[in-house]
Amino acid sequence: MTRHLFSKLALVVALIAPGAASATTIDFESTGLGTYSSLGFGPVTITFLAGTGTFEVQNQNPAPPPSGHVLISFFTNPGPGSFQATFAGGASSVSISAGDFSPSDTDDVHLRAYDAANNLLDTDSFLIPASGPGTTLSVSSGTPIARVEWNETGDFEGAIYWDLLTYEPAGQVPEPETLPLVAMGLFAAALASRRRRAAK
Repeated sequence: MTRHLFSKLALVVALIAPGAASATTIDFESTGLGTYSSLGFGPVTITFLAGTGTFEVQNQNPAPPPSGHVLISFFTNPGPGSFQATFAGGASSVSISAGDFSPSDTDDVHLRAYDAANNLLDTDSFLIPASGPGTTLSVSSGTPIARVEWNETGDFEGAIYWDLLTYEPAGQVPEPETLPLVAMGLFAAALASRRRRAAK
């Protein structure tokens, strides 16, 4: 009886435990072209942290992986200022892709992840050579990522196109269709416990 009780409890724990979170990619294709001070995509808010705080969505095809609608700050706020994305509920991993047209300059791109207390959790950087192509930067952490910052500090600071912001939520509650199974598991565990007590 005890073995069956533990089996049912294990089932309940497995059902309640968070599953693998699915990644979401923001490709900006549905975002209108123009100048912005903020963009919102569900739990994600994107801003720019320098100058006037504005940036552009342009339709460009620089060195891959970026293509189509992309972000750039150089034409509204040139310099090493950073984009920021905040994640309501946190994220476990984040990536962003960078690319440029110029065949003559290098692009030093950076991505940094912070928790809710502004502690640095993880960083990634890459020096894109003049010959290209672009790159994808990635950060991850067991501590929920509250926000990330990304920027470029190469020959022409900020003259880089950003695309394909991808993130995984920090946690996941059981899907609605699994809740009846959780309830059945809890009932079965309680029933087994009652029978065991009655048998004593």
